[in-house]
Amino acid sequence: MKKLNFFDKFLFFINSLVSILLLFTYALPFIDPEKHPGIAILSLAYPILLIINITFVVFWVVKLKLHFLLSAISILIGLSHIHDFYVLDNKEVIKDSDIKLLSFNVRRFNVYNWIKSPTIKQDICDFVNKENPDIVFFQEYTNEKNVRLNITNTYVYKTSASGIAIYSKYKILNKGAINFKNTANNIIYADLKINKEIVRVYNVHLQSFRIDTQKEHYGDKDNEALVKRFKSVFKEQSHQIKVLKEHIKNCKYRTIVAGDFNNTAFSWNYHEIMEGRKDAFVEAGINFGKSYHYFFPFRIDFILPDNTMEVGKFTTYDVNLSDHYPIMARINLNN
Repeated sequence: MKKLNFFDKFLFFINSLVSILLLFTYALPFIDPEKHPGIAILSLAYPILLIINITFVVFWVVKLKLHFLLSAISILIGLSHIHDFYVLDNKEVIKDSDIKLLSFNVRRFNVYNWIKSPTIKQDICDFVNKENPDIVFFQEYTNEKNVRLNITNTYVYKTSASGIAIYSKYKILNKGAINFKNTANNIIYADLKINKEIVRVYNVHLQSFRIDTQKEHYGDKDNEALVKRFKSVFKEQSHQIKVLKEHIKNCKYRTIVAGDFNNTAFSWNYHEIMEGRKDAFVEAGINFGKSYHYFFPFRIDFILPDNTMEVGKFTTYDVNLSDHYPIMARINLNN
């Protein structure tokens, strides 16, 4: 094998940097963003770092260079993380006793015409009615009069201030909200009588980044402000997850957590709330599970049932109705 030329040496230097960063992301689920918010930003970069490292593996293999081992080993060390990002195959297990849960950030039913279509509001309603879920978790919901869902025998819990709602075919025995200061993001919950069991469901909308994805260029001042905002949001999300986790700890029922986490499966937030839970996408999904309408496959919306429950099917719907894609899971309580 020939020695590396200057260009290849430069590429290997870049390769070394992205490999180190990839390895560092494996530690992020164990680092509390409330204490180290700047480091937490890397959790959003995992998919990008993974793909760059895969590209380097291919590049060095084609050139017959052993340098491919650097990225290959970095990827193999975090092999379990890949399953949170991409699922190659899963078998569907459908049962008549399954309950269907749909989570969807509807972006205020397109009230500001982000999508240039006058029918988005009705299209969302038609979509939900067609899929006919048993429980619906809406985020960025509005209480507009012409929002009509034809789900039969439905119990509804929504709050005018929070912008989130739970629609359920099962009777709501108890309900409440977990509110946070100085933010419109919050969490609501409802205790549902499902057959002979009471199950508590949480609808989560964690602190938002409020980034304009249509903005193509950021200047230095914009970038500095963006980093500050990211740090602030990560700290807020960490606090919100801690409050939610404590609330769940004091609940005597089995629980299902769903909603818009505004963060990925590689974050501390996800790792914390996953204790004693299953990720419906990992259990029964396929491909990337992309839930946010962006050029890169970010999965920031989750359905997380208790680990004693069975996930038979998971679907991400490729429909252009919001900046999020709706997700649905079929869950069996196994009781």
